[in-house]
Amino acid sequence: MRICFISNPNSIHTQRWVKWFSNRGHQVVLIGDTKLGQPWHSIPLFDLPARINIPKLKYLAWIFWTRKIIKRWQPDILHAHRVTGAGWIGSFTGFHPFVVTPWGTDLYQYPYRSRLGRWLTHHVLNHADLITAGSTNLLQQACLFGAQPEKACLIHWGVNLNFFHPIGQTDQLRKKLGLGDEPVVLSFRAIHPIYKQDTILEAISEALKMIPNIELVLINFNPEPAYQKKLGAKIIELGLEDHVIWIKEAIPWEKMPEVYRLADVGISVPSSDSVPVSLLEAISCGLPVIASNLPSIREWIIHGENGLLVPAGDPRALSEAILQLLHHPEQGEKFRQFNQNLIHERANHEHEMIKMETLYEKLAMEKYGKDHEPCSNAPI
Repeated sequence: MRICFISNPNSIHTQRWVKWFSNRGHQVVLIGDTKLGQPWHSIPLFDLPARINIPKLKYLAWIFWTRKIIKRWQPDILHAHRVTGAGWIGSFTGFHPFVVTPWGTDLYQYPYRSRLGRWLTHHVLNHADLITAGSTNLLQQACLFGAQPEKACLIHWGVNLNFFHPIGQTDQLRKKLGLGDEPVVLSFRAIHPIYKQDTILEAISEALKMIPNIELVLINFNPEPAYQKKLGAKIIELGLEDHVIWIKEAIPWEKMPEVYRLADVGISVPSSDSVPVSLLEAISCGLPVIASNLPSIREWIIHGENGLLVPAGDPRALSEAILQLLHHPEQGEKFRQFNQNLIHERANHEHEMIKMETLYEKLAMEKYGKDHEPCSNAPI
């Protein structure tokens, strides 16, 4: 097939998705709706922001250029990742079959900000031939804003099980970070207000009263500058300078398993979320996690069975959960065993992409008829 994607080229999730279909033998092109921040290789890329990036004018120009690209390239499928941005561009081209995949904030927050936001969201979802998402709750949210239930399909992002598994050495990374035998708590989300890193700092400050040698590891990932500055001040205010370790250099995606494996507890406590791939990767590596008690998260984490759930923004509840896992390592071992089966059964990236490929084929066959030649790699 010829598949045209519209998405953020800097996202590892975009890269994994489009490269899988390219490696599978399909002809793939990516239209980037975010300024390219790193070298791009192998797959043809149309960098829209490189042409024009003026806030109030760019989308009109981007839709015009995308229509020209589609006319020239003649794809079988057009797939936008995110309802906002990419979804706007894709829906206003008028091309079908059109697929859209919401990521979370684009449905959980954006439509509630304005009437225009709600109208645009409805327009995108109402014009889609297929809506996929990694959580049932996110699909339900899509249906609230115009998606037809019969066109909504659960497709998980999935975990690459070749990289993300519990077995592996961490001695070198622990030495590099200056870690000894202290209990390590890892916050593996981006440095942004939505991920409540300030709540994590407060929880660590409280937990240190019971276990005085805890080390908190923060990853300097996609930092929001003002919030990062606020966190620096809070670290000093709480007297945590000797208990917070920053991983400041960029970590290649395939190296993240080493980071997950070095920790005793992992934390992901945003105020709004779908199913974060990082959460699934963390539990795939055997890391016991504490997560926000949100609908999408409850599709994967059962409190006390394979993780702990706490209210977002509640440092006391988070502190108690941290202490519970550190005081009871046998509970973490129970979580690891449960999660290994869970990931293999429900979150195998390879299996999920094959499901997606089958859906693409079905859309192409419906548009072009039964004589449309299916891809040679399609599963029988």
